[in-house]
Amino acid sequence: MSKNPVHVVGGGLAGSEAAWQIAEAGVPVVLHEMRPVRGTDAHKTDGLAELVCSNSFRSDDAENNAVGLLHAEMRLAGSLIMSAGDTNQVPAG
Repeated sequence: MSKNPVHVVGGGLAGSEAAWQIAEAGVPVVLHEMRPVRGTDAHKTDGLAELVCSNSFRSDDAENNAVGLLHAEMRLAGSLIMSAGDTNQVPAG
């Protein structure tokens, strides 16, 4: 039985993560992204999941911050984006 692909619109952090998770589950996925055909002032590359500012991930404090709790949950779910962010993080300053 063939599976119909899931279409994900947007190759930002969320879209790239969604497409990767879907593909990892064995479901065909088509990722639709406007770049490099159309650029934006915020983006500097034509790549996917581009961080556009130093505060893109915000706080990692899972005890006192909803964003930090989301990060912890994403790590538990095997997030590609969080893994890449953790591997390449630099100290805030």
